[in-house]
Amino acid sequence: MYGVALTDKQTLEYQEREIPKISDNDVLLKVHAIGVCGSDLRIYQNGDSRVEYPRVIGHEIAGEIVEIGKNVQRFSIGDRVTLGAHIPCGECLYCQKNQGHQCVKGETIGYQIDGGFAEYVALPKEFVEYGSIQKISDATSYELASLSEPFSCVLSGLREVGIEAGDTVVVYGAGTIGCMYIAAAKRMGASKIIAVQRSEARQIKAKEIGADIVIDPSKSDTLSIVNEETNGFGADVVIVTAPAASVQKESLEVAKKTGSVLFFAGIKPVQEVPLNTNHIIYKQLKVVGTHGAPRDLHMEAVKWIDEGLIDFSFFVTHTFPLKGTEKAFQTVIRKEGLKCVVKPTEARI
Repeated sequence: MYGVALTDKQTLEYQEREIPKISDNDVLLKVHAIGVCGSDLRIYQNGDSRVEYPRVIGHEIAGEIVEIGKNVQRFSIGDRVTLGAHIPCGECLYCQKNQGHQCVKGETIGYQIDGGFAEYVALPKEFVEYGSIQKISDATSYELASLSEPFSCVLSGLREVGIEAGDTVVVYGAGTIGCMYIAAAKRMGASKIIAVQRSEARQIKAKEIGADIVIDPSKSDTLSIVNEETNGFGADVVIVTAPAASVQKESLEVAKKTGSVLFFAGIKPVQEVPLNTNHIIYKQLKVVGTHGAPRDLHMEAVKWIDEGLIDFSFFVTHTFPLKGTEKAFQTVIRKEGLKCVVKPTEARI
């Protein structure tokens, strides 16, 4: 088979490799689609303490089961599936509470084991038993199915902030995740969605997917506009998908009293962020952060995609063959379009 391995920082190599061998409790998946995630870019650009070279990275995977171990009962050869990212141990406190994404072992596909930028990926026993492998509708393309992992993370954030019909929602950042939040919030009944985005191309994307108002913070004062649009009350829900300390600080000002604020994007490299906690106390804000998603929300994400509850085709703006993985990464780095998906089963060109 062929795969694309990260052999050093900012070095991806297209390699011929052995098809992974599986044990009696494992599953072999033929990868049909693999999305490029922001975390993949961070590993590519900066490395990661959990990733040893060479490593095939990538965790936004959809494909076809082509081999199963003799002890595997839940799946069959030919099943069309999409994957969650985390590899729960199944035994720790978090795994027992349906929080496998917070498992103490902290293992993830594409980090400690090889991931999806390859023609085949082996899924180990722990993932087969405790991870999320969800079957997809015959009508759902693999490209759209690969969105299930990032969209499950969006659903996790939405569950925490609890959007209600009629809410005003402010979303900072209109990349793939930000646009997913805009579309899902609209579907859930938000009456006014305000996107905050500097890039003109992504301002357009935010409008296309459902933002009612788009603010360019380099040209306008976000707080003033939000207050104007909410009769001075502020936003019911504020979602921060932009990895910027200044935005996290501003989000507490933009939220109304008793509002909810979600910090979705981590700040890398890690830095201390001074926040005016008086906003949290005296405005009685609910401030939450989310990372990853539990299995039940990955199941729900697949249902959203299978049933077309929002237009998921909107998010996939570029596709590449496996040999074009480097081009896919560079496209994301340049912030062109939204989601870049690599299709390892396409012709080897």
